[in-house]
Amino acid sequence: MVTKSLDIDHDVLLNSIRKLGDNSKESYVIFDATNCQCILECSDSFCTLTNASRSQILNTNFFSWLSMDEEKTTIEMMKEKIHNGIMVQAKLTHNTINKHPFWAEIQALPFCNEANVTQFVLVLVKDVTYYHTEDFFMRLENDMYKAIERDSSFEQKMKMICRGLDEFFMPNISSMVLIKKDAKQLQVFTGEDESRCVPKCCENNEFFTEIMQSETSTFIENLDEVDIPVEHKKYATLSQMPYGWFIPIRNQQRQVIGLFSIFGQKTLSDQKFLKNMFRKMGALVALAFSYAKTQKKIWGLAYTDITTGLPNRHSFVNSLEKVVEQGQSGFIKILKPSEFHQVVELYGREVGDELLRQLAKRLEQDKPEYHEYVARFTSSSLIMSTIAQHENLQDYEVRIKETIRQPFVIGGKQIYITLKTGIASYNNSTKINDAIRFADNALSFAIDKPGTHTEIFTTEKNDALVQKMTILNHLSQAIKNKEITVHLQPKVDLRNGEIKSIEALARWISPKLGFVSPAIFIPVAESVGKVREIDVQVLETVLSWLSQRQRLGKKLVRVAVNISPDHFYYPHFVQDTVKLVWKYKIDPSYIILEVTENIGLVDFQSAYKIIQELKSYGFKTSVDDFGTGFSSLSYLQQLPFTELKIDRSFINAIEDAATLAIVRSIIQLALNLGMTSVAEGIETEEQVEILRTLGCTVGQGYFYYKPMTIEQLDTILE
Repeated sequence: MVTKSLDIDHDVLLNSIRKLGDNSKESYVIFDATNCQCILECSDSFCTLTNASRSQILNTNFFSWLSMDEEKTTIEMMKEKIHNGIMVQAKLTHNTINKHPFWAEIQALPFCNEANVTQFVLVLVKDVTYYHTEDFFMRLENDMYKAIERDSSFEQKMKMICRGLDEFFMPNISSMVLIKKDAKQLQVFTGEDESRCVPKCCENNEFFTEIMQSETSTFIENLDEVDIPVEHKKYATLSQMPYGWFIPIRNQQRQVIGLFSIFGQKTLSDQKFLKNMFRKMGALVALAFSYAKTQKKIWGLAYTDITTGLPNRHSFVNSLEKVVEQGQSGFIKILKPSEFHQVVELYGREVGDELLRQLAKRLEQDKPEYHEYVARFTSSSLIMSTIAQHENLQDYEVRIKETIRQPFVIGGKQIYITLKTGIASYNNSTKINDAIRFADNALSFAIDKPGTHTEIFTTEKNDALVQKMTILNHLSQAIKNKEITVHLQPKVDLRNGEIKSIEALARWISPKLGFVSPAIFIPVAESVGKVREIDVQVLETVLSWLSQRQRLGKKLVRVAVNISPDHFYYPHFVQDTVKLVWKYKIDPSYIILEVTENIGLVDFQSAYKIIQELKSYGFKTSVDDFGTGFSSLSYLQQLPFTELKIDRSFINAIEDAATLAIVRSIIQLALNLGMTSVAEGIETEEQVEILRTLGCTVGQGYFYYKPMTIEQLDTILE
């Protein structure tokens, strides 16, 4: 917009502009563009906005009221447009007198004289600090949730918060976040890539303790007078921030977790919006802190063997997958002490665990130059991967004999062992699980030999392929002939034994092969894309049964149906499922769709959309076998699951103190996330009592009911 040249004298023009400013109902100033942008007029509301008197404002350069550092380019752009007679809008920081700067939305309207030169400029100024702050928090919160989804580290989240603060207040502050590491140490985070030699930890001294115990913020005018680390004072000096502002950080339970250490160029007053801002910033820090603690527990649960502290099989597979993705190859070794079971019988399972722990430590200490990764494979064996082109069996046997030459000393007892090893190769053409299976097969041959012995897998892969194809051929015919049947296993209320829901299990009895375990035919079906057809047959059988009971006026019970990842991500999964349920006139709330716990890690956004859509139709969803896969709190706390099923392996070992602690954590996690915890594989009254005490309300297992035919369950329900 270019204002037309007005052929009137300056006073008349100035008076007209003043009236425009008054009529706008906004705070405004008028400055002379031909005389150093000197302010000639201002409104009373502008005085209030800047906490300044008219005498302090008039005859000053308007642009001196704007922050000149990070907005220098913006200001130069404004000057150029004004000079060319073009209206300009901008949002930048506006200074005040003895008051914190505010964010201003500025609209500058230039007016030209009769020579078509910009003479006067009317500037409308609006305080948009509140809206700018809210927008800032929305963006920062969004970035935080994205960081959680990406499983970004706690350090990255803290750096993001510090950078956000520094950018918001730029150039007026530099920020630190100090988080309690333990009673004596604080972790230190800044927003800079290189923290100007600021150590990552500092002592939790008396000054910091007093700050964190305080209910209000503390302002320090002279940092030399307070006991903060010398490096922090140097950081403030290098940043040219001589003032300090310290604010305690509390979590939702009002427990102190740390403090903000803010260094400023000028006095930061305790204005309401600043207090509110740091309260919200503290909430984001608390969220990241809480998530980091829970994430650590969950990752420990997913990737660490709870009794030895070694990486578990899932961690091993995850590590090996990354190696294979990089195009590397090598060997997998499964190692088992021949005397393990005798050691456990004589001295207890704890001694057996310690034996494996010490064996793993010796292998780590004695490993060759090339990369090795050691993990616990089963209760009695270790698994080890080696990156190498060739395996020298003789060198390996010499190494192993040297490893076990000295006794293992556990609880004052000397234990000598012999060691069996099964070896198989892995590469990008051999699936990792197949390579592990081949090594396990080789181990079974080694076990039959006396003394310390090693076997290398030599069976041709074609033999395994023939067996797989045999199952596949029969399975395809079985699906076509609807040989896949359904057995049902109730889930019961642990308080009174009442059946709460039922799990549908696929069963296959082949006319030629006899009973085929789902542990065999389900993986084959998944590998060749047939599992979706099995899922649909199972679901349709369940719906047909529920429909029949509904027609007869009998009680309906919720039924859980397992859904494979391939089926879950099938483009028409939701609509096909809805159509099938409507076909049998069954309320979707009677169907629970069970998925494995790593479903969200495949494609979180798609998983979230699918589960939300299922929820909108009334379906329930369940996380099956929790604790055995690659669980991630970043999706678990956001995907609206109904159930969290505790894997039977934890229930089997629930009398173990460490396992008990994990089961308690899972039950509490489910409770906090609004889910029902379901214990799988219950076999004894003792397990039931422990689970009741822990607050678990639903379970299933042979103690209550084995999987049974539909007819048998009908009888029980009657």
